[in-house]
Amino acid sequence: VVVNYHEAKAFAAWKNEQEGSAPDAPDSLRILTELERGRTRDKRLLDTTIGTQRDPVMPHGGKTMAAAGYNLNLAYGSETPVDHFPAASSGFHDVIGNTWEWCEDHLSALPGFKVHPFYDDFSLPCFDALHNIMMGGSWASTGDEASVFARFHFRPHFHQFS
Repeated sequence: VVVNYHEAKAFAAWKNEQEGSAPDAPDSLRILTELERGRTRDKRLLDTTIGTQRDPVMPHGGKTMAAAGYNLNLAYGSETPVDHFPAASSGFHDVIGNTWEWCEDHLSALPGFKVHPFYDDFSLPCFDALHNIMMGGSWASTGDEASVFARFHFRPHFHQFS
């Protein structure tokens, strides 16, 4: 479902109200933090012994992405149903590709972050508490934006295949 951050928050609040779940209950619907979102990934992504091959964007192009179970790199040209591919080892569907997923966190620098002199206007201007992190990539994500380790950001009122 393509929604902006505010629409996702509103849906979670509405659904919690319909189900009688308190917003802070452990089983309530809510937007995850970046850390929580990272935990929904397939466990094989944690295996650092296989290097870059653990990232589906490295060994697969657009046509083989679909065969590998990911809707990235324009593999389908639009969204696919959430349960189109098997669940990750974490039990979650669509944790890589299909649509970006909003996170509660605002974009901020990770430890050791340094601005590259050739590209100083991408992240730095967005460390402003006005840009939320988005993770997972979308069907239209290519290159490094299709990486399972990508952290992207956007203003919360925009739709970004999220």
